[in-house]
Amino acid sequence: MKRHYYFLLMMLAMGVVSCDFSAKQKTDKTTTEADNQEMVVDSSDIAIPEQAPTDLSECDMAMLDKGKLFFYNSEKQALMPYEAETDSVVNSVFVGDKLYYCVPENGKIVLKSIQLDVPDAQPVKEADWGLDFEKCVTETYGTVSPLCYYAGRNMLGLWHEFSWDSYSLSQQKLFNLDTKEITDWNWEEWEQEELAQQNHEDEEQTEENYTFNPVKDELKDYLVQKEDGNYWFVDGIEHVCLTDKIDFNAYLSDPSYASEREFNYLSSSPDNLKVLYMAILEWGDYPHGPLCVSSIDGTYQVALEDTDCSDYKAQWLADGSLVYVGYERIGPDEGISKWDNCVPVVKRVYPDGTWESFFRGNDFQVRMP
Repeated sequence: MKRHYYFLLMMLAMGVVSCDFSAKQKTDKTTTEADNQEMVVDSSDIAIPEQAPTDLSECDMAMLDKGKLFFYNSEKQALMPYEAETDSVVNSVFVGDKLYYCVPENGKIVLKSIQLDVPDAQPVKEADWGLDFEKCVTETYGTVSPLCYYAGRNMLGLWHEFSWDSYSLSQQKLFNLDTKEITDWNWEEWEQEELAQQNHEDEEQTEENYTFNPVKDELKDYLVQKEDGNYWFVDGIEHVCLTDKIDFNAYLSDPSYASEREFNYLSSSPDNLKVLYMAILEWGDYPHGPLCVSSIDGTYQVALEDTDCSDYKAQWLADGSLVYVGYERIGPDEGISKWDNCVPVVKRVYPDGTWESFFRGNDFQVRMP
């Protein structure tokens, strides 16, 4: 139970670095990206656009390029390097009008912030986590802990202490944004609180409010996996299959590792009418399978090509677009691994199903209004 709990928390937190800005490649898209051939833009052809945003408050994304911080305006499709931070940035998260992020400092890891709604915003050191930087790096992929924000508690979280039992960082430091205090995470206490909250919500569910209301209800409460192996949207009126149009067998890398299909909710779109979820199809040391998006009426079903639920990053933009990390091939397929000679690329799927690749890298954060 403890290993499973750690793993799910880490996966949801990552939901999380070599980045370059590329020209827009926009293509029609419906249920899969399998037929698309993307052009990989060589880094020598990439340049920062002349009309870069000058006001950080206009930017709704932050990205990293080899530790360098950039801000991005998705509406204007304009990128801005943040020159005031000279340290190497390893993670970040938006909280209101601030961007919080971590940097290594003398072998330790420290927390900094940028106030986005002031002119000429400068980085501010918030706290020393009291941890060696290497303690916050996994021993599997060499991934630095994400910086997590827990809105209900107004706390930031930083994972540390890799465990081979759970194949993840197993402990967490918490920074209280109100008191500025750092404490250790008590997973058993949080688990009990979450179970109590869920039980309370279940008791309030009645036949009268069982019909899904996208304005006030949480979509995840209306999603179930049925015995037919599919993911369904179910309320008092509708029973809609969300996965019957996706050929999941096409996403098996090795049939000998195939397992019983499992779907895990990740997030819902801003209008609460689409769901992002992982489809776990096989197990090695980690679960494997694509990230998927479906509309609750079942008409829109997309398996995101070149994604894997063992190491993913995906977030919604305010306009209903989904930004995620996929992979593009830069060399020949040598048949050893499907990720050989590939680079991570940030992609954007628009509500109408069209998509584009716009940033070479695997680390970004979205700022919601």
